[in-house]
Amino acid sequence: MSFADLMPVRIGILNRPARKQRHRAIDEVERQRALRYGADLLIKGLHLQLADQEAEHAEIIARIDERHAEIVEGLEQQIADLERRLAVGVLAESAAARTQELSIAEIRQHCVKPVPLHQAPFATVDPGRVPPTWARPDAGEDTQPLPAA
Repeated sequence: MSFADLMPVRIGILNRPARKQRHRAIDEVERQRALRYGADLLIKGLHLQLADQEAEHAEIIARIDERHAEIVEGLEQQIADLERRLAVGVLAESAAARTQELSIAEIRQHCVKPVPLHQAPFATVDPGRVPPTWARPDAGEDTQPLPAA
């Protein structure tokens, strides 16, 4: 055995950097567990954040649906009102048109010969313009109205 073998440091490797200590498996397992625990906490936090965002989105969608339903209901009411007005207008127009219509045959018949009043197309059976018998000047004494009590 020589003196160089007993020296703790060899002379040729003085300029080489010192070796890192090798990590131990136990320390690596603990580090991995700590990383996993942190990742689990992060995942739980993200799940909670996602649940909150989904709840907010659901509320917003519910409000939009309610507003949409109100708008649709209002428009349906407006359409129904307009349809009723149109129907009334059409019925009024058709009623006015039917009362004023005369066929060509009726017009020719009335233009060719005179028609008695009771056969006229617009004649009424009981016209409201005829005064009652007691109001006529040619009526007798027995047709006078009774005095009010």
